[in-house]
Amino acid sequence: MSQLQPMPLFLNEGAGADRGLICGYQLQSNGPAREVTADRIVQALAQPDQVTWLHFNLSDARARRWLLDAAFLPTALREVLQEHDENRRVEATDGGLLLVISDFTYEDESDPSEVAPLWCYAGRHLLITARLHALKSSDELRQRMRTGITATSGIDLAMQLLDIRTARIKQLASDMTRRLDDIEDEILAGNIRQQREQLGRSRRLCARLRREFAPERADLGRVLHRHAQAIAETDRGVLESSVENLAFGIEEIAEIYERAKLLQEELASRLAENTGRNLYVLSLLTAVLLPMTLITGVYGMNVAHLPGSSHFGLVLLLILASGGITLAVLFWRRLL
Repeated sequence: MSQLQPMPLFLNEGAGADRGLICGYQLQSNGPAREVTADRIVQALAQPDQVTWLHFNLSDARARRWLLDAAFLPTALREVLQEHDENRRVEATDGGLLLVISDFTYEDESDPSEVAPLWCYAGRHLLITARLHALKSSDELRQRMRTGITATSGIDLAMQLLDIRTARIKQLASDMTRRLDDIEDEILAGNIRQQREQLGRSRRLCARLRREFAPERADLGRVLHRHAQAIAETDRGVLESSVENLAFGIEEIAEIYERAKLLQEELASRLAENTGRNLYVLSLLTAVLLPMTLITGVYGMNVAHLPGSSHFGLVLLLILASGGITLAVLFWRRLL
């Protein structure tokens, strides 16, 4: 009897020899993961009992070609890569998870909330990730591979990648909390300076983080509830833990946003109070100087050749009459 031929790994013969691989690792039961080079990918994929992670650079055309020719990847992933679709999504497909998620770039100084897409497919024993720009979470996962890491499946490894990114969100939240503590102390102490700009930056950062990661939390939760039976029990547990961890991070960001908003309102109230106090002092000074100004103005008038100048009392009466008419107009217009 003839033996069945195994399904080819690639649609085009020789595609597995292409490059574009940033890094590849195969997890071991003990010790650090074993590195997988580009020319040993096929051998690594032939060992389905071990978890393999392959990370590609999509700015290299060979990487995109390799992924499009990979018959072992789900059609949905190949379509997303072919169309260069950057829309964030989380879907259950072919016994695994297809994820297009946001990850942090290395633009800390200019904008700590700067993100870029990361394409992922997490299967039972495989994790495929691809990116266009250098990203922090995938780079940290690569560093952890060298020191020793364990994962029961590709989904477990993908959730560890998400947890690394969530830790970054919580670190940003912690930094903003400390900054808001200092701003709050300064405002309550009456030391008003450039806090408005700082609070504005904090609110903008929180708004961007919520906009990027809150929909992903909802998508992960939806996949977890709708496709729970298709996901292994151990993977379901790590997925629930990652969703909960991300939810806590998003809630912390939302609380910081509201706190920054309240501090902005408190700052506006303090500024309005200071402005009112300054106007009150100015009004007092005006009231004190008004009689002096009136006397010096009257005695400074040059009326030597004006009609009625010999009747100084009549001039004063005209001045008082004009003031009375002004007050009457103000009362009539309800301005006093």
